[in-house]
Amino acid sequence: MELFVQPGYDTLDTGDGGITWETNPAKHREIAKKLAPAFSTKNFRAKEATVQKHVDLFIKRLIEVGAQQRGVDLRLWTEWLALDLAADMTYSQDMGHVRNAKSSEFLDTALKLNFFGAVTNIAAKFRFLTPFIYLCIPPSVWLSMPRLIKMNSEDVKIRISRRGKTEHLDYFEQLAPADKPEPKDKKQIFHLQNIAGQLLLAGWQPMSHQSYSVICQLLKNPRVYATLVEEVRSTFKDSNEISTDTTATLKYLQACINESLRMHPDTVDGLPRISPGAVVDGKFIPKGVICQHSHFAAARSPRFFAEPLEFHPERWLAPDHPCFDQKFKDDNLKASMPFNQGTRACTGSSIALAVLRLFLAKVLMHFDLEAVPGQDEVLFDEHYKYLAFWERPPFRVRFKRVDDTSTPEHGKLNHV
Repeated sequence: MELFVQPGYDTLDTGDGGITWETNPAKHREIAKKLAPAFSTKNFRAKEATVQKHVDLFIKRLIEVGAQQRGVDLRLWTEWLALDLAADMTYSQDMGHVRNAKSSEFLDTALKLNFFGAVTNIAAKFRFLTPFIYLCIPPSVWLSMPRLIKMNSEDVKIRISRRGKTEHLDYFEQLAPADKPEPKDKKQIFHLQNIAGQLLLAGWQPMSHQSYSVICQLLKNPRVYATLVEEVRSTFKDSNEISTDTTATLKYLQACINESLRMHPDTVDGLPRISPGAVVDGKFIPKGVICQHSHFAAARSPRFFAEPLEFHPERWLAPDHPCFDQKFKDDNLKASMPFNQGTRACTGSSIALAVLRLFLAKVLMHFDLEAVPGQDEVLFDEHYKYLAFWERPPFRVRFKRVDDTSTPEHGKLNHV
């Protein structure tokens, strides 16, 4: 099998690609092999208590503030939860967004760099445009990049100093284990900072994007929402029964997540690769040609999906499931590849799905959700914006507590 390597368009020209932007296949394999144990099923089981802790705190805080007349901004709260969880899972950093109901300097700075990432990406493809990027990006945004790098650098140095002393297992344990010599070489530390920043982004953005998008779609589709609520609440007696293992049996829940991933993939670029001179699907692609595949277009194409622009979790169900709809029997589900495939496929895909299942099941166990009346409907094609990552519009939602025993006052949230 021929190897199509990355052209390096997405790099920031730092001299170190970490894992995400590493264009050398041999180096990428070496880093991926080192990180692989962190994403194993056994390793994730040791981290699940951390996920439960953050989701339970989210539930607790929304019991306190979610039912008010004006609701809460779903965009902000899912952003806060996702970054809290990503930072804790990456290098045991307590960001405290959900607890404080307030964005940190790190989050505010990172969001400012969305436009910066898009412009520098374009300049990397068309070098003659490089001098003009200074005209497109405000000075405040330029100054944000060094601040973000400095904050990430400080967090990594703190984590290195805490080797063997963290409260729980995190991804960084694979990069700088306590039984190995402490990293002190500047080049090595810089490499660790790049990988940590990329793991943080990979854990934060997809989680915030999908948790927001699934809830938006549920509230736009009352029948789907009612079906999913029935599945969750008929399966569990209380929130304490909900885990990544027990939610794996919820077929309709997984179908809703799969459908959201199809309609709202976390990346929309073509993930370009350089051809080594190889035959693909019966056609020869000359050496040096940059080729790419639009996951976004394929997942929304009527060639592969019936009613492709509509949210229908039923298409992901087995034919013997009571909610399966025959009109989706010819859908080519393989056309949706939200986690990519091959050597560059997302190694954390199973963890991402497990966390989303846990989050949605607990939210629907505790709350009846409703969109606050009077606001504009969130339309994906009009209101979402993709630059370096997704920008989602504000969307106010009421989290009305379900009148049952699955609440902190009844001792059912054990992780807060």
